[in-house]
Amino acid sequence: MIFREGVEGVAEFGEGRLRIHAVAIAAGNDLVVFLGGGEAPHVGGISLSDPPAPSITISIPGHKDYLVSHEVSERISRATGRRCLVVAGIHVDNASKEDIAALVRNSSTCADLLIRSINGANLPGARPTS
Repeated sequence: MIFREGVEGVAEFGEGRLRIHAVAIAAGNDLVVFLGGGEAPHVGGISLSDPPAPSITISIPGHKDYLVSHEVSERISRATGRRCLVVAGIHVDNASKEDIAALVRNSSTCADLLIRSINGANLPGARPTS
């Protein structure tokens, strides 16, 4: 069971090993988001956005998840007007270029759904996690 106190949004998109899920938790007026998926969600990249200041991004050595965390933190921060920390970790064993492209697309769509969830909009295609 997910701790529900402070949860501001939940979304997932994609199927099977290309599925991405996200949860946003309030930290005061700020947001902390985990975006993960594939076969082995983990901590791979961390990004903090607080416009108009430049975003801060940290990559775990050998990981490319920071590319997703950076984009998603900036998008959520702009869309909500709130400081946003995103931890991203997506892994699929032996992923092809097509798999990676699908994971990036699914991450973007999941972020869109999460923003809508945070902002209280209807979520067609998103499935709440229980």
